[in-house]
Amino acid sequence: MAVSSNDFPVGIENFDKLISCRKIYIDKTSFLESLLTSGIDVSLLLRPRRFGKTLSMSMIESFLEINYQNPEDRSRQEKLFKNLAVYKNKELCDEYMGRYPVISISLKSVNGTDFCDAMKSMLRLLRNLFEKYRFLLDSDKQYEEVKNSLRNKIIICSDDNLDLRCIPSNMDKAVATAKDSLKFLGDMLFREYGQRVFFIVDEYDVPLQKAKVNGYYDEMLDVVRDMLGNALKTNNSMEKGFVTGCLRIAHQSIFTDINNFVTCDLNNKRHSEFIGLTKNETENLLKDCGMENRINDVQTWYDGYNIAGSDMLCPWSVLNFLSNAHLPGNNPATFMPENYWVNSSGNDIIELCMRHPNSSDSQRLQNLIDGKTEVIRNCEFTTYPSISTDTDFNTFATLMLHTGYFTCARDVKSAGNNTIVIRIPNEEIRRCFKNKAEELFSDGNSEWMEKAYSLRDALFAGEQENVQKIIDSMLMTFISFRDTAYESYYHGFMTGVLSMMITEGIALKSNQESGNGYSDIILTKKEGKTAVILEFKKSGDDRFITQDRVCDEALDQIESNQYDFHLKQNGCIRILKYGIAFYGKGCTVKMAE
Repeated sequence: MAVSSNDFPVGIENFDKLISCRKIYIDKTSFLESLLTSGIDVSLLLRPRRFGKTLSMSMIESFLEINYQNPEDRSRQEKLFKNLAVYKNKELCDEYMGRYPVISISLKSVNGTDFCDAMKSMLRLLRNLFEKYRFLLDSDKQYEEVKNSLRNKIIICSDDNLDLRCIPSNMDKAVATAKDSLKFLGDMLFREYGQRVFFIVDEYDVPLQKAKVNGYYDEMLDVVRDMLGNALKTNNSMEKGFVTGCLRIAHQSIFTDINNFVTCDLNNKRHSEFIGLTKNETENLLKDCGMENRINDVQTWYDGYNIAGSDMLCPWSVLNFLSNAHLPGNNPATFMPENYWVNSSGNDIIELCMRHPNSSDSQRLQNLIDGKTEVIRNCEFTTYPSISTDTDFNTFATLMLHTGYFTCARDVKSAGNNTIVIRIPNEEIRRCFKNKAEELFSDGNSEWMEKAYSLRDALFAGEQENVQKIIDSMLMTFISFRDTAYESYYHGFMTGVLSMMITEGIALKSNQESGNGYSDIILTKKEGKTAVILEFKKSGDDRFITQDRVCDEALDQIESNQYDFHLKQNGCIRILKYGIAFYGKGCTVKMAE
């Protein structure tokens, strides 16, 4: 089919708008039967960010929601769904399509630098929700005191000047309004239509993540827990509930005492292909767009997520690629994939992980970047985890697994004991790490530059122990995109570090012919006519006796190949020779003159 860039629903999360504007839609409506007819009362659907959770919930809402002014009118659903798979299921459509009141809310916008600001954003969100059901104020079926309560809630949520910071009673009202909001409206709708209500809560954990970062977690947890709990626990007005997020906060914390509750996480096959794009869906989409030749490129860049055994792709990335490939002036047959996911949200967690001071954990991250797998302990969080450079690697990795930076490795069994095997899913996510590494380990990072200058000064001063100490400290956190299995990894590391602090009076030569061979690195200082020769070796193990011997081999190579020949010819007065043996995230240094 002929398509243009505007045909792809990039950033559209409202199902009605997507269908009405005739955007391309990957039909997921066949999943409605299993979602709606299962015996599960409340489903928590966990997927990485940008996987299409909000659009999926919007589709459920559009299918179910009754016409509040004319309950028998289902023309809206007929227009939206007539060309989709679910419309062929007459029995399901007769029972569910346009038959239920729905309360749907997305908490992704609840944010603030402190609890007062966050509650202000919560009230703005609830104002829109209450306004949607303002028509209930005109109903003869509602008790007058209930209608007065709704009026008061609308007033509280609509008052932009409400002082939550200095007047505690106002904060108490705001918190009480938020906690009671979903159940209160559900009770009114049940009373109005005699039909139990579907509750949809999208991105439930975003306010908790923001609160953890900004220091008001306990207060926000109290609000979210009661808001969800009041609506979803033993609520006679509830038909079913659907909740989405990235991370599961332990059952005892958020979802305590919710009956018939199921978590559909990354390892649960229930609805595993409902959110996100399957490999077949993506291939068919590319074929429909006349881009069969790009299937391998798309799979390399955006495939690789293992959701309970299903091979899934991130819709945000695939749709952005297709949209950009069809922009005027671009050739879809040759347009190169790009990293779209990295710009969709902050990637501070990558930087914190790369700054981790533990060398063994840094090596585990290096292994993942090199395309290998790592075994981690799958952490269960009773609260949203605090993340800092001191955070345990298993906590880092579990959080990054759920948010989409890692995925469960396919066809690799863990050793049990609540452990899982992880890897980086695709080239797009690998580039997220690459971009952050290039930013951190460069002259744009003042801390890294300071160490580079200290290393240069120590090398020219002949401070063997200090040279080793500085290199060790830099290697501890350094992440490379070279193959760490080879000596060239360390050569690249040292060349990159030393080249950052080259000034007018200092020259660096790498792999240049010297004497009877090619020296790894030679540094020369014009002033004082001093030179440094560096020869690197990769040690077979980290035992001192082995590394000491390898250092001697490096120094012998400098001497036997006469790497200092041209330096002497050019009048260098002092020549410092370093043999450096590397192994893992450490080194041994020996110096001779």
